Order: sequence, then C-alpha cells, then structure tokens
Amino acid sequence: MIRLVLSAALLAVIADGQALTTQYSSQKAYRVEVASSFSMETVDFSMERDGEPFEGGRGGGMSTEETRSVVMLDTVIEAKDGSPTQVRRSFEEISATSFRIFGENERESERECPLNGVVLDLTLDDGEVVAEVVDGETPENEEVLQGHQLALALDALLPEGEVEADEAWELDEDAIVRTFGFDVEKALFPTPQAEPRGEGRGEGRGRRGGGMRFGGGGAARYFENGDWEAEATLEADTEEYEGVECHVIVIEAEASGELPERERGGRGGGRGGEERVSGFEVASPLFENSFELELEGKLYFSVEGGHPLHLEVEGQLTTESVREMERRESFMVISTSQEGTLNYTVDVTPVLSDEGEE
Repeated sequence: MIRLVLSAALLAVIADGQALTTQYSSQKAYRVEVASSFSMETVDFSMERDGEPFEGGRGGGMSTEETRSVVMLDTVIEAKDGSPTQVRRSFEEISATSFRIFGENERESERECPLNGVVLDLTLDDGEVVAEVVDGETPENEEVLQGHQLALALDALLPEGEVEADEAWELDEDAIVRTFGFDVEKALFPTPQAEPRGEGRGEGRGRRGGGMRFGGGGAARYFENGDWEAEATLEADTEEYEGVECHVIVIEAEASGELPERERGGRGGGRGGEERVSGFEVASPLFENSFELELEGKLYFSVEGGHPLHLEVEGQLTTESVREMERRESFMVISTSQEGTLNYTVDVTPVLSDEGEE
C-alpha cells in the first residue's frame, strides 16, 4: 500500500540481535513534525418507512476531510539511565483544518488549538508527568495540560530488548493510540464548545457544525474503541531514508468494533434532546454501528542516531450503521455505509540544543 523511492542498494544485513531503543541524554533535542489527513465519504444511504423505500432526510452525499499539523521541539533537560525525566516541549505549530460537503453545501473551518505557541516543562514526579507552562498563554482549560508524556511517541512501536532479523512483536492498543497522538487528543485538539441554543443562532449553527466530527466523531473514536490485532516486524535489510542508514520496522494492524452512541441534542434535536430525521423521533439506540480499520506502514530507525527517524502509515476504514426511528404508527429504518482513508507521517530530526550539542 505504501510506496517509497529508496536508494538502489541495500545497505546492510542484520546478522545479530538489535536493541532498537532511543537513548536520551541531557541537552539532546529533537524536532518532531507530524502531518495527517483523515477523510470519510458516505457511499451508501437508504431509508425505509414501514418496509418501503423512502426518499428524504439529509444523510446522503456527505464527505468530510480533516488535515492536521503538529510541529514541536523536545529538549531533554534531565535524563536517567537513558530515559528522560524532564523535557521542555515547545509547540511551534498546531493546526487543524476541516472541509465538509453535505449535499450542495460546503463548509471549511479551522479548530482552535490552545497549546499553539506554548512551551511546557514536563517533569517526572513520583511516576507521574507534571506539565507547567513556561512560555506563552496559560490555557483556561486544565485538560490541555494533562496526558503528556516525556518520550517520543514513536518509541511506542519499538521492541523491548533485542530482536533479530524478521522477528515480530505484538503491539497493544495503548501503543497504537500513543503512536498516533490520540492519548493527547484532548490537549492538542480539544472539542470546541457549542453555543447555547437561541444565543447567536446563525453564528452558533456554523460553529457547531464545524466539520470536525468526521464519520461521527473523528479518527480518534475508531482507534479508542477498536479491538486491535497489531504487530511490528524488523526487516532483515537496512535501508537508506534521505541519506540515513536505517533499520526498517513494518507495521501491520487491524481493528474492529462498535462505536458507542453519541449524546444527542442541540441542533436538529427534538424535545429532551431527541434526534429527528424527516420528522421521525429516535425510538431506540443505534441497532448497529460497526467499523473495521486496517493500517499498513513503515518505521525507519536511524542506525547511527539511535532514534526513530520517520514513520508513514496509510489506513482504510469502513463503517456500517443502522438506526430505527418512529413517529406515531410509522416505523423507519436508516442505513448508512461510509468509507474512509487515513494518511499519517512523522519526521524526527535531531537539532542543536542551546548548549550547542546535537
């Protein structure tokens, strides 16, 4: 699925076991650049009333796309036994832009990211990471200071201990969620608050739409609610990535599951927050709300630098949902199928710290 232009020659063959571990030391610094896109498209939508096809509603013809960018500089202030105990993290850029098509309507919007331009000191205190703002505006929402970790997120894909050529190891859900940054989703991309109904109705309607809840809540929902089967495999040959000799780790993962019901209410809701479609009120929770997600990718680990260098992953998502609704003596069934794609890349670059060391 992923195609890379690589150097013609394979650089080396792994003969013995390798310990692929990032070794942190004081004043080492890494610039981390993350770019992602997630798109969803409704490929099938149908409505039945009392067993007969029914035209109406607004579920068909919907597609959404979100692109995100995170650029941050991690400087290790203190380390012990090769692990960081204090890190200064400078968020140089955090942005999220969404584009939504709903029938003949189009909408583009940007999400506010309160940590954009903020510098945090992250300190390990009695096993917990404590975040303190040392530069920039302190966010009002304390949630954005929670969930941060000291090490590089890509370390979650690395094996424990030595591994040999073609050896595979399992990746658990925490490793997958950590790799894609969804453990700090609420910190980097907090959900915007909807305005109270009836206040600034026109403006609030646009802001609530926002285009940020893709496929019913964004990519994070699928990662956090899936039953995962994932593994990483160390390839026998090293490869060159942009002139750097690297160990190559192949990532294969798949997940399936059921999404929980979202809270109803606000725009489009009936009395007591009940959802309506063509005048029908929800009679029961979603009868089905299933999904399947497949990921394939490669992680490049610098042989000389001893750290993750580059990750790229592509994913395919399919969803199926069935909802039952009723009004008076009529009964309606609404079925929706969606397909989505995910592209995710991370680049880690060692940089000179303030003390001049790399």
